[in-house]
Amino acid sequence: MCTVSFIPDANGYRLGMNRDESRLRPIALQPEVRETAAGLAIYPSEPGGGTWIGMNDLGLCLALINWYRAPALPLRRTMSRGIVVKEMIQSQTAEDLAGFLQGLTLEEMPPFRLIAIGLLESRVSEFRWDQNRVTQLCHRWAARHWFSSGLDEQQAEVTRAEVCRLAWKESDAGELGWLRRLHRSHVPKRGGFSICMHREEASTVSYTEVEVYNTCGTMRYHPGSLCENDSQFFEETLSVSHVP
Repeated sequence: MCTVSFIPDANGYRLGMNRDESRLRPIALQPEVRETAAGLAIYPSEPGGGTWIGMNDLGLCLALINWYRAPALPLRRTMSRGIVVKEMIQSQTAEDLAGFLQGLTLEEMPPFRLIAIGLLESRVSEFRWDQNRVTQLCHRWAARHWFSSGLDEQQAEVTRAEVCRLAWKESDAGELGWLRRLHRSHVPKRGGFSICMHREEASTVSYTEVEVYNTCGTMRYHPGSLCENDSQFFEETLSVSHVP
């Protein structure tokens, strides 16, 4: 259960992600700059070390969301999807991602969608794992939203897509304040299908924001939903190179 919004322009891009999880899930740790085998990356982490979103020093951003439309098959052993972004953020370009995916033990993971924003190539890729195969989709370098929901993914997509469509008519559409306003939205009503999601057993547990412009990459992390307090952000930055 998540919402991801991607907004590019001539100088870079910004991305916002609501993470929707069980209220019983352990609180995640705020983002840190970390060394990888290929350079530097920023990402928040679960207590166990996995993550759902990350950005590296080449401007590559990865965000992972569950794929509830793909029926989950029984697994003899389940491996956390949290290792996917953590491992693949070592990729230097979007073209490297397929190779990194092949090296992971995907057959032990439930379905997911991996969204990849490649600054060097101005490429938006989406990798879908359905427990049988990986399908890669290529999208235009243009604003886009992704939605997931364990309640009813199809209905969540319809409801949230309409909220986003109307929001794009606002005068400040695409700006940072607009992005935050969208991700704390309870339109059409506060509940399981609103972008800022609230259910008895699950809710939006964090908001992560990525901005990559020219030679600077910034990740801001807000624990809890934006509707509770939209001023408490933890921020990390790194220099972004345009040469792998």
